[in-house]
Amino acid sequence: MLGLSAVNQDDLESHLEKRYGVCVAGSKALDVGVFRLDFDGNPSWVARVFPAARPLEDVAGDAAILRRLERRGFPAERCAHPEPVSSFGAHGVLVTEFVERGKPLRPGRPAAILGALLGRLHANAGAGLRAGGAWHHLSLIGGPREEVAAAGALLDDALPRVGDRELSLYERLRDEVDRVDDCQDLAHAFVHPDFVPANAIPTPDEGLVIVDWAGAGRGPRLWSLGFLLWAAGARSMRLVDVAVSRYRKHVALEPEELARLSGAIRARPLMLECCAGRREISDAVKRVSEAAERADRIAAQAQSAFENNDG
Repeated sequence: MLGLSAVNQDDLESHLEKRYGVCVAGSKALDVGVFRLDFDGNPSWVARVFPAARPLEDVAGDAAILRRLERRGFPAERCAHPEPVSSFGAHGVLVTEFVERGKPLRPGRPAAILGALLGRLHANAGAGLRAGGAWHHLSLIGGPREEVAAAGALLDDALPRVGDRELSLYERLRDEVDRVDDCQDLAHAFVHPDFVPANAIPTPDEGLVIVDWAGAGRGPRLWSLGFLLWAAGARSMRLVDVAVSRYRKHVALEPEELARLSGAIRARPLMLECCAGRREISDAVKRVSEAAERADRIAAQAQSAFENNDG
């Protein structure tokens, strides 16, 4: 996670034992800053440790969003304790219930469920929610505008390391970021910034539970949808049709959203490239160009699926 250094698991276990009066039998790192905590005879938890730069009230905002989702019966991770947020040194920590992973779903079903769930989420206008939608690997606050600004700042920081022969290629990449459509003037809704299979855990009843709600809030729904369509289309155009067919049962995109769908999809691989760290600029530009062509194909497929009145 952005700005998060190594976490001492022993210290984290000790902190949570004191905070909640529990005895941790063991812990396992699941991702950067994310740990599974096991207890003898009791269900496991997940502890999410956030960078010191993320205020504790923002972590509390994550917990509030999870409670809101629970009240509405949305299949998301649940808070593990009535007071799930604590301070671990300079870091905020959120504890949630560990979701036991079921068998992999049959092909096509994850795209269908994700499309339906994202449509269901976007059907909620998100009144009263904080601004959201920024991918937390780039920005700890806000929506697409803040995420794009953070990507640009990363490239600016990299400029002193760019050689003279790569400077023109660097400028092409920087210009791509400057041209990103942040969708800020389009319809807003309750959004999750990373609504993709990596954050969807299959359950024994052949459903999905969505995790990692950092950055969720009220933001442009097209930006959020663009990430799901990129993830689907990167695997198969058929999955684009499947996701859209379920999404549109809940949400009908506005004509302007359909017209700008390609830009929202193009943005995702570009943001990923900016976050990838030091690479050869020539390779990065080539990947971005190839991704843009694929994004245009995905957008055309999705537009056709949205305009199809069958089903």
